[in-house]
Amino acid sequence: MSAVAAAKALLEADTTLMATATGGIWDFDETGRLGLSRTLTPAAFDEHGRIKPCVVLKGRSCVPFGIADGQYVTTRQMLEVWFYEDAGYGNIKTMRQRVYALLHEVQLAGTFVCRWANSLRGPRDTDLGANVERSEYAVIGKQGG
Repeated sequence: MSAVAAAKALLEADTTLMATATGGIWDFDETGRLGLSRTLTPAAFDEHGRIKPCVVLKGRSCVPFGIADGQYVTTRQMLEVWFYEDAGYGNIKTMRQRVYALLHEVQLAGTFVCRWANSLRGPRDTDLGANVERSEYAVIGKQGG
């Protein structure tokens, strides 16, 4: 199981997060390279076409990091967690804090640890007409063996 799939399963299983993320938890396989859209991910939008509070997960490339002993190489993959909301940042803040509680210092399936790395706050997605924030988590795993 990939780190993105493991994180998605963990987040979707949390009823507290899902009570706020009424537009769902999505990953790159579901959204494609253009992200959320009213045609590919209609459940992320209300009946008026406004985006509901939701989360999108994207994993960057896995890179060597740290220990290499000939059999194993430790790896790091940055997991991007994007938070969307039509207006305001109240739901984004709630979702961001809950995701932190669920992912920071947690061992996802097939990894050693997942740690919060940084956040970007306050941009606006003009294509969707939505407020958006991003948190990044460093997922430490291994390759080989």
